[in-house]
Amino acid sequence: MRVINWHSHVYPPEELSDSRFWMLSIDSLLTCNADAGVERVVVTNPLHYLRGRTLAECLDAIKRWTDYAAELKAAYPDRVEVFASTIPAAGKDFVRELERGVGELGLKGCFVNSSHDGMYPDEEQAWAFWEAASALDIPVMLHSPHCAFGEDRMDMYRLISSIARPMDETLSLARLIVRGLWERFPSVKLVGCHGGGGICEVIGRMDYAYELGDYCEFLGAYAPVLIHQAPSTYLRNMWIDTANYWPPALWSDIQSVGIEHTLFGADAPPLNPLLPKAIDLVNNLPIDQTEREAVFHANAERLLGLASPVAGAVA
Repeated sequence: MRVINWHSHVYPPEELSDSRFWMLSIDSLLTCNADAGVERVVVTNPLHYLRGRTLAECLDAIKRWTDYAAELKAAYPDRVEVFASTIPAAGKDFVRELERGVGELGLKGCFVNSSHDGMYPDEEQAWAFWEAASALDIPVMLHSPHCAFGEDRMDMYRLISSIARPMDETLSLARLIVRGLWERFPSVKLVGCHGGGGICEVIGRMDYAYELGDYCEFLGAYAPVLIHQAPSTYLRNMWIDTANYWPPALWSDIQSVGIEHTLFGADAPPLNPLLPKAIDLVNNLPIDQTEREAVFHANAERLLGLASPVAGAVA
């Protein structure tokens, strides 16, 4: 069966000097995915190394990534689809760089972190980014940052990676919903990584918070009201990837957004050893062959606007 791995990361070569990140190279990405029978990969840069840098330094680094992303696209046209990366709330220069990457260099989408140094993508200054992403008609992949909400209490047992980061994704997606992302930009194509963190598991609580109105005001104000339907309605506009590695949670996520909005993702690199497990996870879902093909490749092909099927087989 054809497979597109929606969720893989690469750093530009100069950011690989820290030996801990050796797996975030293009060679590592191509090798681990080929070994698993995956021949086309969505390549993104999670920008973790921008933590604590000035916005001017961040912009220079993002421009470097845009150029390197175009190099990868040109070098491996049959193997990769490459996304721009940016910081949504960082200002107009970052929007212009996104427009260069997509409009001039042909990058297929944009990667953003769920927060960056305390800035979330629903901040007022981020709406120019969403306007551009909507106009460019590209998917936006929302992923947890290196520095996540609440991590100061989780610096043990890899809880930052396993708990803090998906919680930051959940918070970020929740804020985008209630702050009216789809009210302003109904056609925006947002993909929540790792099954959207935990947004599908808490969406019922978001619905009741909305439906209570002025009742139970001791829970806090629900104002200003920027949406006109229950939050779960907007959730169904979103896509998710399958990189959460827990069958009951993945099945719940699929029921929340629909099989047609579910993309195969493995988070490999960096989690290269888990790629076969990610494939098995989808193969073991209680879905039919057409639905399985949708998750493994057809949904991604549609979202990316690929003109022809992707060759490849899963061993």
